[in-house]
Amino acid sequence: MSRKLPVGESETTRTACVRSLLRSAVDERTGELLSTRVLAERVGWATDLLSGMTSELTAAHWNATDVDALASGEDAGGRKLPSNA
Repeated sequence: MSRKLPVGESETTRTACVRSLLRSAVDERTGELLSTRVLAERVGWATDLLSGMTSELTAAHWNATDVDALASGEDAGGRKLPSNA
């Protein structure tokens, strides 16, 4: 199953990533040293969680009304949005 959304004409995708080397970790509660397998499982779980949350947030707000509101440069209360909003 692919989570990739179809890209429309004149649209593009952007992926943020960072390379890192995971060697070891410690469970904060127990002080137990975690194996690389367990560490990879936990990182995978966190990545899946974040991916799902981001997808839901994007789906909820990536619509004409919300995009037009951002493009207006003002929030719902009429206050100016930051330049990087």
